[in-house]
Amino acid sequence: MKKVLLVLLALCTFVLNDVFAQSRKITGKVLGSDDGLPVTGATVRVVNSTIGVQTDANGNFSINVPSNATSLAISFIGFTTQNVSIAGKDVVDVKLQANNNQLTDVVVIGYGSGKRAANVVGTVSTVSSKEIENKPVANAFDALQGKVAGLQIFTSSGEPSETPSIRINGVGSLTASSSPLFLLDGIPVDQTTITSLNPNDFEDVTVLKDASSTSIYGARAANGVIYITTKKGSTNRPSTIQITTQAGIAKIANKDFFNRLMNAQQLLDFRLNIPTGLPGALTQQGVNDIRTQFGANTDTKWYDYFYKDQTPTFQTVANVNGGGGKTTYYVSAGYYKQPGLAYRSNYERYTLRSNINSVVNNWMQFGLNLSGGYDIRQTNPYGSNSTARGLGLLAAPYYPTVDPSGNDYTFIPGWNAYNPRYRASKNIDPRNKTSFNPTGYIQLTPFKGLTLKSQAGLDAYDYRFSTIRLPSYLGSINNGSVREEFQRNITRTVTNTAEYRFSFLQKNHMSVLAGQESIDNSFSGFWGSSTGQVDDRLILLNNGPSSRDLASYKSEYSFHSLFGRVSYDFDTRYFVDASIRQDKSSRFGANNRSATFWSVGGMWKLKEESFLKEVNWLDDLSLRVSTGTTGNSDFGVDNQNYLSLALGSTNTYNGGAGLAISAPGNPDLTWEKQQNTTFDVTATVFDKVRLDVAFYNRVTTQMLLAVPYAYTTGYSSIYQNIGKLKNWGWDVSLDFDVYKNRSKKAYITPYLNFNFNQNKVQELFNGKNYWVQQGTGVAWVVGQPVSFLYPIWKGVNSQTGLPEWYVPGADPGVTRKDDNAITNTFNTAGLQQNTGIGRYPKLNGGFGLNAGYQGFTLAAQFSFSTKKYLINNDRYFYENPSQFAGYNQYTTITDYWKQPGDVTRFPKYGVQFTQFDSRLIEDASFLRLKVFTLGYSVPESLLKRTKAIKGLNLFLTGRNLLTFTKYTGPDPEVDSNLALGTNPNTKQYTIGLDVKF
Repeated sequence: MKKVLLVLLALCTFVLNDVFAQSRKITGKVLGSDDGLPVTGATVRVVNSTIGVQTDANGNFSINVPSNATSLAISFIGFTTQNVSIAGKDVVDVKLQANNNQLTDVVVIGYGSGKRAANVVGTVSTVSSKEIENKPVANAFDALQGKVAGLQIFTSSGEPSETPSIRINGVGSLTASSSPLFLLDGIPVDQTTITSLNPNDFEDVTVLKDASSTSIYGARAANGVIYITTKKGSTNRPSTIQITTQAGIAKIANKDFFNRLMNAQQLLDFRLNIPTGLPGALTQQGVNDIRTQFGANTDTKWYDYFYKDQTPTFQTVANVNGGGGKTTYYVSAGYYKQPGLAYRSNYERYTLRSNINSVVNNWMQFGLNLSGGYDIRQTNPYGSNSTARGLGLLAAPYYPTVDPSGNDYTFIPGWNAYNPRYRASKNIDPRNKTSFNPTGYIQLTPFKGLTLKSQAGLDAYDYRFSTIRLPSYLGSINNGSVREEFQRNITRTVTNTAEYRFSFLQKNHMSVLAGQESIDNSFSGFWGSSTGQVDDRLILLNNGPSSRDLASYKSEYSFHSLFGRVSYDFDTRYFVDASIRQDKSSRFGANNRSATFWSVGGMWKLKEESFLKEVNWLDDLSLRVSTGTTGNSDFGVDNQNYLSLALGSTNTYNGGAGLAISAPGNPDLTWEKQQNTTFDVTATVFDKVRLDVAFYNRVTTQMLLAVPYAYTTGYSSIYQNIGKLKNWGWDVSLDFDVYKNRSKKAYITPYLNFNFNQNKVQELFNGKNYWVQQGTGVAWVVGQPVSFLYPIWKGVNSQTGLPEWYVPGADPGVTRKDDNAITNTFNTAGLQQNTGIGRYPKLNGGFGLNAGYQGFTLAAQFSFSTKKYLINNDRYFYENPSQFAGYNQYTTITDYWKQPGDVTRFPKYGVQFTQFDSRLIEDASFLRLKVFTLGYSVPESLLKRTKAIKGLNLFLTGRNLLTFTKYTGPDPEVDSNLALGTNPNTKQYTIGLDVKF
């Protein structure tokens, strides 16, 4: 038996030696063809065998193959399996083709290398350049409204240079800023900087929402992060020249508000029926006199006079991109012009960008992005309580705008006000802004897996603005005035990172990142003014002999940070990452300048488990969980850089210069902190339906609150870290392919996304259960959402015609509607109580459709907001005929009480119709057709004949084409507690042409 075993052992040894003698080693690297990034965890298998390995963290593999093997099969989820020949080869590099963009998009997760969306633990959403470019509006974020679940974007004004309000998953603070952190190619920038950039230069915009993706940014990331990546060239495709131009017109988005006002005959009839002796009453003779004086048929539509009927919009952009050897380039230039609809409103922008990236050798590469912009802008200042526009519709429609000869009046008769066009031409405020946003980096790979990167960038601008009243202005003839102001803002950022990516035991992949970042800002400015200029041609400061004045100012801050992250996955199935960051800020007290933020998160790819791998209809199923902390250092006020310090200021005493204490300071002031926990499930079924559902819980503590103090202390308030606020809710995204036919380039893909958010005040200061923000109509009530606090309207007493309000209980923070406790005597402070109406909307989102067929494309994008409420302050003026006698009013005011038994909206005439009570709190929910685009791409077969044109697209685009709302003010999209004199949003119609050479 022993001899037999020895013989068999010898035979096996001979066979094995023969096999190994005939095997060989193949090495290589697997990259994604779309982005050139390593594909971690890809399976490399010898065709027709069970021999296989997985790629490491850098996409590398090494495999022993039999001598008779001829090809390898490389596969990874989201990519098309590719067979490659290995005949006569020892090194094989492979570029996999993506087959599902949803799974292969590369996202930025905070420093270091990007990751594929399918492998990211954090909750992130990316919007591609196609969704952003060629929109007929200066602001890039406007195009994102309704595109990302949890991202709330409201444009509160029709000014072309308007910066929208942006929030991610609710409001993170009661008084500090709730705006996210904005990053441009990794460099922090101010939100206003984005308006100065060309949106066509954006490759994509990534929204980071949960702690796993934001905690690495620590400081200022409490409200999420918006990361903008600009376009780059490529050596994988031919160089191209692209020119895009479009032109169109802008109009008022929705005229329902203007149509609610009376015409001339309605207003005269109303005044004729007012009881004699009461404010605004007219006799028939008075009506006749008005018609005789101002024209029998005069019926002025004042909104046509305060706003232009339409204005032209125009933009053109051109770029050259490509590469040669190991260097890529993207160079672009752009021009945009949009006059505002309100007089003295305009925006004009010039942009230039150059992005260069070069691989010097196998261990060094560098890049330099240069971005510059110059814009000229003017804004209409006559909002709020100004009858020069904001409340200009109070003008009676029977006042004429032109004289008998058809010429415009300079001074409107009857109205006793200057023609708004004349006023705009004589009171000007030219402004210009020059911005510069360079970013440069150098990256070293001293040995396999280790990447060292240093990056530096600027967010810099010079802003000059003037306020000029020409001497020829009849309101101040030969007495012009000039104010010139100059501002310079520079934010410098330097970041250094070291990242090491490696694999062990084949299926274990890990990356370790460590970094340092320094940010400092300097803001300074000066202004001068004078009056008394006598000639429109001589309006410099030195031409004004009177009221000469000047001032200068300066403010600085800095951040210094250390951070790190560890990411690990097993078999590209189980993922864990953790991050930590320490920040120091000059804004906080000497005792508490440092804070540490952290996160931990995990992802489980259930689809990769054996019990789901063979389920053909399920393409992807992943579960993500994360929790962590972030910080906020933005107080939301102008002097925020020095609120922790005791400050002094100069004054004048007894004719001499003196010093006075202006702020008490707080050396213990520190970061506002937030903890965010998120559960997220993503799934793809039938290779058609994609669903993402996330639940989050955000708790903000140590809020930066200005705590009220007794005036006897010498100060009205002192900033402290106190209070607690909670936001929680759901983000849901769904899109599905109803139809897809690749051969006909046909597809129909509808989508829906929304965020449902609730907030609750959990703790205030000094043991208080509620606090009223004076003059805002808003209160913080412990255990309740941030709510409107106003006297609650009961109605009009049908027997007496008097108005009635509910009397609040002992605690105004608790809503009380007791029919046995009412009053007809109005008192703002005495009657205010919690209305039970939340200040912030609960549901925001969007839905739409992308479709195409044989070169034709259609995109419809709707956005909506529900449970959104707004104090409509306009109604106080337009529904108060006895308070504003003789002024124009809404047609609703005819519904007032006249005799016992009448059930009416308003009380009897002579009693004030409208007070500042709950009636003014309106449902400002809205649904808007935000963007509608119809395009056509000329077939390549036709373009080939030109031997020059590679692509030719024609497109028609509309913005804000439809608006559905019950809100009676000028525009429901205002993001504020109160709206008055709003400059309404605009709608645009444009036609465009895109050509590639």
